[in-house]
Amino acid sequence: MNFVYIIIENGEAYPNAYNTYKSALQRVKEKHKNYLEEQIKELYHLDMIESILADINVPENIETNITQLYIEKGINIVIYKLFIKN
Repeated sequence: MNFVYIIIENGEAYPNAYNTYKSALQRVKEKHKNYLEEQIKELYHLDMIESILADINVPENIETNITQLYIEKGINIVIYKLFIKN
């Protein structure tokens, strides 16, 4: 079956679709790279980096095909796996 992944952030779709979950997740990380790096630096001394990474390195939800990510309060990101009908 053919499918694509789309990313919705705060109700708005990213301009591109992706052919793998990994590439969609990578795009989210690239977009929020500065914020994520900042948070990692702040929490490094508290040994809490894993808590930040656990919120962004979420495995694909293969049951619902809808995966929610957390960057920070006020940023709601969902990656949808959509099947292409021929």
